[in-house]
Amino acid sequence: MSSITKESFKAGDFIFFEGDIEAHFYIIESGTVKIFSKNKQGQKVELAKLNPGETFGEFALIDKGARTASAQADTDCKLMKISEEGYNIMLNDLPLWASSMLESFSARLKSMNTALKEYKAQEHKK
Repeated sequence: MSSITKESFKAGDFIFFEGDIEAHFYIIESGTVKIFSKNKQGQKVELAKLNPGETFGEFALIDKGARTASAQADTDCKLMKISEEGYNIMLNDLPLWASSMLESFSARLKSMNTALKEYKAQEHKK
């Protein structure tokens, strides 16, 4: 398997789901992608809308955990899928502290996603 492959998705296609166990991330070449989660009531909470040049799906690759959100093609899109091997090649020239910083960044953002779900659930109850 190649460390970098290209994939196409049609508008509305799901790219991955929250809870999936996968070790790769994506770079958007064209189109837009929605990142969302579900709150405790099962309602969809949009976390981000991403554009060409942006990346997503790094959390699961960095911390080897389950996906913390789902990704869906908002429009037809072309993506570069980067495997764990590809990620490691990309990081090869960075000093050790950069990798450590990325792991810390991932943990902070996961915490923020959880807080956002709880906040939205509380606001919805009002």
